[in-house]
Amino acid sequence: MTEAPIRFRIGIDVGGTFTDVVLIDNATGDVSVSKVLNRQDDRAETVADAVSCLLDRTGVTAGEIGWISHGTTIATNAVLERKGAKTALITNRNFRDILEIGRFARPAELIYRIHQDKPPPLVPRHLRLGVACRIDRRGEVVTELDNSDLEAAIATIADEGVESVAVCFLFSFLNPVHEEQVGERLRAALPGLDIVLSSEVLREFREFPRTSTTVFAAYVAPVLRAYISGLLARLAERGIARPLYVFQSSGGVATPEIVMRNPALTMLSGPAGAVVGAAEICGRAGYRDLITMDIGGTSLDTCLIGGSVAETATTREIDMFPIAIPMLDVHTIGAGGGSVVRVDEVGRIGIGPESMGARPGPACYGLGGDRATLTDINLLMGLIDPDGFANGEVPLDRSLAEAVVEREVAAPLSVDLFAAAAGVFRVATSQIAEAIRTVTTERGSDPRDYALVAFGGGGPLHAAAVARELGIGRIVVPRHPGLFSARGIATADFAHDYIQSILRPVADMRPDEAIAGMEILLRRAAADLDAEGIPSDCRELSHAFDLRYVGQTTEITVPVQGGAELLQEGFRAVAARFHRLHERLYSYSVPEEPVELVNLRLHAVGRVGTLPLPAMGSEAIGAAPVGERAVLLPAGGSLRPVPVYRRDRLAPGDSIAGPALVEEPSSTTVVLEFMTAEVDSFGNLVLGSDSGGENS
Repeated sequence: MTEAPIRFRIGIDVGGTFTDVVLIDNATGDVSVSKVLNRQDDRAETVADAVSCLLDRTGVTAGEIGWISHGTTIATNAVLERKGAKTALITNRNFRDILEIGRFARPAELIYRIHQDKPPPLVPRHLRLGVACRIDRRGEVVTELDNSDLEAAIATIADEGVESVAVCFLFSFLNPVHEEQVGERLRAALPGLDIVLSSEVLREFREFPRTSTTVFAAYVAPVLRAYISGLLARLAERGIARPLYVFQSSGGVATPEIVMRNPALTMLSGPAGAVVGAAEICGRAGYRDLITMDIGGTSLDTCLIGGSVAETATTREIDMFPIAIPMLDVHTIGAGGGSVVRVDEVGRIGIGPESMGARPGPACYGLGGDRATLTDINLLMGLIDPDGFANGEVPLDRSLAEAVVEREVAAPLSVDLFAAAAGVFRVATSQIAEAIRTVTTERGSDPRDYALVAFGGGGPLHAAAVARELGIGRIVVPRHPGLFSARGIATADFAHDYIQSILRPVADMRPDEAIAGMEILLRRAAADLDAEGIPSDCRELSHAFDLRYVGQTTEITVPVQGGAELLQEGFRAVAARFHRLHERLYSYSVPEEPVELVNLRLHAVGRVGTLPLPAMGSEAIGAAPVGERAVLLPAGGSLRPVPVYRRDRLAPGDSIAGPALVEEPSSTTVVLEFMTAEVDSFGNLVLGSDSGGENS
């Protein structure tokens, strides 16, 4: 019997509450989905069961699967919950307190809390071990590695039962010889230990971020390795032995072997999947300037997309410690469905960041949750069908929601139940709108110039109210919004980023010196793409320089055409581009000031092919409600009957006048008064203001 031809790919997104799995037909672009509640005790088993059930339901065999792409919050949760490996740090003698010292600037949230301490470092002081050695700022050896210090450190690591070691020496980004020597000695003395070298994780100057990033990577390495190994074993037990690729925060996938060189690459990767999906899928449908609004079980994630290209960042903080890795610039706040609603001592409503997660979850889950959450509020307002939530996976109990909201919100505010629910919804709308202003208005963009694309289980519930508050005229709700992250992960290309610090004024450099550094990065990229089997004609390589005026402390990333540009024009064209970008970002430039080259960057992409996105025609069949439900609209007042539509019964060209609810297995879209919702030719639900109504 011959094996079936490879035809499908799978995308997996393991969130804080649910695991989402999508199965995509490479030939047609058809999508099948599955959403299951997480088992906190064994996430790998949850994922394997979800994949197996989806294959059984669709009749697809394991042999027809080409590959599996997987995004997860395992690494992030390990840090936030302090459930990572027992980790040691080896660094230069007398520099072991860099994690405690950090930066001089106090974090914004602690400026007025002078008695509050920062969270403790991931490595306690007795496991931060100093070793005598020194590389200078030119990359030359000043002091050789002290073997007696290293032997003492190895003995401490063995005695303490350490599981993972981070190694970070001064100026190792210029010369990694001492880090490599330590790595060799550790592997020989303590086989099986996870060892992470800063020179392999981040070849960039600035000691604190480099040390912090290396420690993060070491702290989560054993956790991530165990999870991936366990998942592969459980999939194999079910006859699914296909390549597994890991989704990264930068928006691309890589093999587990490459990711394990720097496990910090998976930090915050889950939210990035939906951004990739929005840029690709919505962009091909004609929506290229977007604000993403992803509301899941634990958080709201938002990102700005201009011309189908998402904004990026090179550093983020978790628990006030920096992680310096390339990533999509996703802004996150605690405003998910499971976020806890509270009333403080002066009667102010707050939502999040604490979340009830999957278990016990919101009170209405009936699994023991005893705190009011945003899901309880949406259920009381009639916005959620208690029997159809998460495709019926989790039946909801309205009486439990009523009891907890009455006790936790209505009674402290001395208002009735529905006034309390409407008040919480308005606060949630304000918090979400403020998060969107952070990625738009605060960075010089007007949210009214963009469409709001809403996904996640809760995004379509809140999108209309948020858009109205921000003055946004168009909302796009893609198909399967509750599983959009998994869909984006399934369609992601391979992607890798490489960096090398230089720190020299461009006036002191010859073009061939920069080109030599660029060639080193190109060789590293070629080795990784070769290992992943990416054909040469599917590779895209883009160079950039981090530049600044001499004396500045921050850089601007400037695209560079490659070595040919430098050979032809030297640094003139690149410097001119820097001055223009500086003018645009900061409203001034100083062309007569010397410019410094700080870092070389290379972004390497391995294209995996674009999936079909077939148009669905334009034959309207006439939208008809399947019933109605008593709903408390966000403006408040009393319950009123609102028509309910099934999304799978709507065709391109169909139009719905608000107020209305449009239900589908993974979410519900709220259409407010004076709004219309139309289905476009790609199946997206597009909401806009009625020309004769409010905000028209």
